[in-house]
Amino acid sequence: MATPIDVNSDAQWTRATYAGVVGRAYDLLQNPEKLIFPQEFHDNAVGKNNCPYIHPLGFKDGETAVYFSNQDLLTLKDEVKFTLIGKFQFWHPKIELVRKFFESLNFIGAWRIRLLDWIHLLIQLSVEEDYARIFAKQSLVTAEVTMKIQKWTSDFDPSKEPPVVPIWYKLPDLPLPFFKFIALFNIGRALGTPLKVDTPTFNKARLAIARIQVERDVTLPEVKRIWIGSENEGFWKETLAEQKPYYCQHCKMFGHILDRCYRLHPPSRKTSNAQAKETHVDSEQVTRTANAEVPTREGACLKNCH
Repeated sequence: MATPIDVNSDAQWTRATYAGVVGRAYDLLQNPEKLIFPQEFHDNAVGKNNCPYIHPLGFKDGETAVYFSNQDLLTLKDEVKFTLIGKFQFWHPKIELVRKFFESLNFIGAWRIRLLDWIHLLIQLSVEEDYARIFAKQSLVTAEVTMKIQKWTSDFDPSKEPPVVPIWYKLPDLPLPFFKFIALFNIGRALGTPLKVDTPTFNKARLAIARIQVERDVTLPEVKRIWIGSENEGFWKETLAEQKPYYCQHCKMFGHILDRCYRLHPPSRKTSNAQAKETHVDSEQVTRTANAEVPTREGACLKNCH
């Protein structure tokens, strides 16, 4: 099991250059000729040679289309599957401070960060252990600024939040044999993409509850129980999600659900005016009540005199 990230560690790994951080990739090239598409590509495109990675153009609904095979798409996605997004609330700190913070995280594999805009940071990792440990944290504090960790997807839109987040699940009274690490991984797959277990679960120090953290799309139906065992022998096990984040599928943002979306269900002007009027009346009533309960100086004097 991989060791946890020590954010206080001073260990140094391969340094990321400033050009790499801000995405100025051309400064990293040792040979500028690599920018030019080779003649071999052009020969394959016109059919002079047979290359499985160069495909003929096509048409989709009467317009030009570039087609890739399913295997090509899987290969392209596989190269960036351990990518995350760091989101700052207002703006990112100085990029040099962000780079130094990431250097201190003691990653196992290679990594790279690039700015997408003022609040979004692209975090490219190469090892699943690094990806799981960073994503499981959900947020990091760099240069005294909180950065929310989000999952990157191929259709990432900076104005929307992906619905995939880390969620802890409890499995009460899980039988002892299923506390084995590989068994917990298989159980976690029924809930999402397994990320980690907590220390008491790994050490079998708290057998009343097993805890597994998974990467899960919150728009999927809730899983209340799962079958564990073989086809003929096994048991149903209750699953308890520790977090149930609100997510609006209209706004594509966390914080509220579809029924309470102000963009989808804006309050009417009549309702707003009625609420404002009711609030005004209530405040006047409170004021009158308060004034009636506070005695004047003369009233207090007469009461004391009697």
